Amino acid sequence: LKVLGIQRTGTVYLLSKEIEKLERASVDAVTFIEHSPYCFGKILDYLRLKQLQSRGLSKEPPLPKVCDMQKSRFEKVVRYYFPGDSAKFILG
Repeated sequence: LKVLGIQRTGTVYLLSKEIEKLERASVDAVTFIEHSPYCFGKILDYLRLKQLQSRGLSKEPPLPKVCDMQKSRFEKVVRYYFPGDSAKFILG
């Protein structure tokens, strides 16, 4: 233990207890990553068009048009993958 720099008695025990607490806390924390082909298709199409426009190969593309049923999901996906002001780049 001295090789690890641990000199006080009980330090390993305290560390193991804290690790157990973190493990228990993270068991219930599930991160759902949206992978809607429709939403990703709209995002990728727009980004491809923006790339062509940046090279002077096309005009400014319109913002993605999303059907009403997918609008909420699309906005959620964009805000997740493009946090903060960068979401405005795709959402307008």
